[in-house]
Amino acid sequence: MIKRVCSSFAVLTAAFMLIMGMGLKAGAQQEYQQEYQPEGQHQEYQQQMMQQQAPEIELSEQELDKVAEAYKAVTEVREQFQNELGEVTDPERAQELQEQAGQEMVEAVEAQGVDVQTYNQVMEAAQVDEELRNELLERLEGMY
Repeated sequence: MIKRVCSSFAVLTAAFMLIMGMGLKAGAQQEYQQEYQPEGQHQEYQQQMMQQQAPEIELSEQELDKVAEAYKAVTEVREQFQNELGEVTDPERAQELQEQAGQEMVEAVEAQGVDVQTYNQVMEAAQVDEELRNELLERLEGMY
């Protein structure tokens, strides 16, 4: 169970960060690219991402609403734990908080009537499917 939660948390977090481009802030992202990526490699990566085919996902409007609600709930959990983690200096406590956050993210997704696998598939597809991404963003804007 713990292994499932940790892997689900990792996938949820990665999907979340990729879909909304929040993995690194723009300035930090530029610094990273300048320091760690050879010139031109970032452009190649962006082109590859744009050429990827979106996984085939068929969702009803109701299912898409549930995914958006799940995303909102995951965001709230992430923000709560980010604040807590910012104040932690003990690595063991940080690990505990990350595991707790992972479990709460899984619960948040499932509480919306979405299984974690479907949620992750939608997040992955939204990375490369502009139409799906825009539909999710429209729903999210309506929630805030």
